[in-house]
Amino acid sequence: MYILVVDDEPMVQLLLLQALEYEGHNADTASNGAEALQCLATRRYDLIFTDVHMPRLNGIDLVRAVRQKDRYIPIVVMDSYPDYFTESEVGAEAFALLAKPFDLREVRRVLREVQQHLVVR
Repeated sequence: MYILVVDDEPMVQLLLLQALEYEGHNADTASNGAEALQCLATRRYDLIFTDVHMPRLNGIDLVRAVRQKDRYIPIVVMDSYPDYFTESEVGAEAFALLAKPFDLREVRRVLREVQQHLVVR
């Protein structure tokens, strides 16, 4: 899968990038929602991991922008305060929600679920 990781924390980007590549996926990173939209304009991704709290364009606005263009791409939202996202107007738009800090086993579980979802779709 081609995966986009959107997070303003370089360590989270690196951790996810290494884990995803280890699992055999191709991944790009963006530091905020605005950069993510630039990436999405040039490449088709199978999955997006995004943080909620970021500068320039936060995760809620990113989910809103992505859903205007693509109703089906799975989006995994990562946040230290997951209730903030789930209570937002786009809370139901996420494929999954990972509470930070998360365990890489959770990332692998989500990857399996997304792969099954993509096969069914």
